[in-house]
Amino acid sequence: MHTETTPEKKTLAVIFGGPSQEHDVSVVTASQLMDAVDSREFNVIPVYVDFENRFLTGPALRQISRFRPRPAGLESVQFEWSDAGPVYKTASGRQGRVDCILPVFHGPYGEDGRIQGYFETIGIPVTGFSSINSAIAMRKDATKALVNTVGVAVLPHVAVTGPVSEHSETIKRIEKELGYPLIIKPCHLGSSIGVGMAHNQSELLAAIEHVLALDSIALVEPRVDNLIEYNVALRSCNGTIKVSAIETPKSSTDLLDFREKYLTSEDGNSGGAKGDFLPSQGMLSLTRDINPDLSEDLFETIHQYARDAFRILGGRGAPRIDFLSNRSTGEIWFNEINPIPGSYGFFLWEAAEEPLLFPELISHIANEAMLTSLKQFDDPVPQGARLLPR
Repeated sequence: MHTETTPEKKTLAVIFGGPSQEHDVSVVTASQLMDAVDSREFNVIPVYVDFENRFLTGPALRQISRFRPRPAGLESVQFEWSDAGPVYKTASGRQGRVDCILPVFHGPYGEDGRIQGYFETIGIPVTGFSSINSAIAMRKDATKALVNTVGVAVLPHVAVTGPVSEHSETIKRIEKELGYPLIIKPCHLGSSIGVGMAHNQSELLAAIEHVLALDSIALVEPRVDNLIEYNVALRSCNGTIKVSAIETPKSSTDLLDFREKYLTSEDGNSGGAKGDFLPSQGMLSLTRDINPDLSEDLFETIHQYARDAFRILGGRGAPRIDFLSNRSTGEIWFNEINPIPGSYGFFLWEAAEEPLLFPELISHIANEAMLTSLKQFDDPVPQGARLLPR
C-alpha cells in the first residue's frame, strides 16, 4: 500500500464541482481555498465531482487554468471505512487516510446536504452544517419560517410551484398581499441565478415560469424600497458565537448580477498570510464596502438577528447570513443563509473585530468537524428496543 500522508499532518479531502448551476463558482472557491490551506497542518486531496456525480482526483485539479470545464487525466476515487478508519482509494491503487471532508459547493448536489449525508453515513467528519441542516438551509422559505420563530424579521412571501396556469388564485393573493413591484427568485439556488423583477401580472407570470424552469419552487416577495444589503458570517468558538465584519455588496444594477458577483476584476483583495498560498481571482474582486458606517441600533440588530438565525439553522461551520434593509427607514429582514459562502467569506473574517486569516478559518472549520462529527459504530439499539439476539 502506498500512503500519501505524513503522520504529523491531517488530511483534508476538498470536494468541489458537481452538477449544479453554480459548478464554476464552486471550482473558483475550491481553488482559492486549497491555495490558502496551511500546508504545515494539512495535506490536501483535491476531489472533483463531475456532472454525473462521479468522484475524480488528480494533480491537475490544482491548476484552475486547465478546467474545460474539468481537467483531463483524472482518475476515479472512492471513500470507505477500513480497519484504519476512513480512507480514500484511487483507481490506480493509491490510498491513504482521510481525516476530514471539506465540501466546497454552491447550490444543489453539494451545499444541500446530499454530499454531507453520504460522508456522515461512511463516518468521515464533514465541515459545516450537518446534512439535515444543510438541506433546510437551501430552502429559502423554510429558513425564513425557522428564523421567524426566534424573533428574526422576514419579508412576507409566497412560494409557487408549477405549472403557473394552475395558480390563478395564488397570483391574485400575491397581487393583493404583496403588491408590485415584486422580486421572484429560485427557492433553492444562490448567486442571484434566476432572480427577476415584476411590475405587473404579465411580468410576474413570465418571471415565475423562468424560475420554475430552473427550480421546483419560485419564491415571490415584495421589492424592498431604498434597498441596501448587509451580509455577515458567523462561527462557533468554544460555545461563543463569533461574528465577522459586515459587508454591503455594491451593484450598478437593481439586481446583483451573477457574473458581476464572481467574474469582475479588481485589485487589492487577498487572502490570509499563514502558510504559503496565492489566492486566485474571481469572487474576491466583488466591489463591496466592509464595515460600513451604521447606527448603533442597526449594528446591534444585525448581530442579534445573525446570532439567533445561526443558532436555529445549524450552529456550525462559517456560514454567511444575508439581510435586506430599507436604507431610509432602517427596517431590516433576514434574506437567506449561505452554508458555504463564496471564498468562505474569508475577507469578512480578515476585517472582523477579532481578525482571522483564511488559513486559520480553514483550520477552524476542519478541527471543529473532526472534534464534533465522529461517527460511533457501536450497537445503537438500547436494551429495551432489542428484538434480535445479541
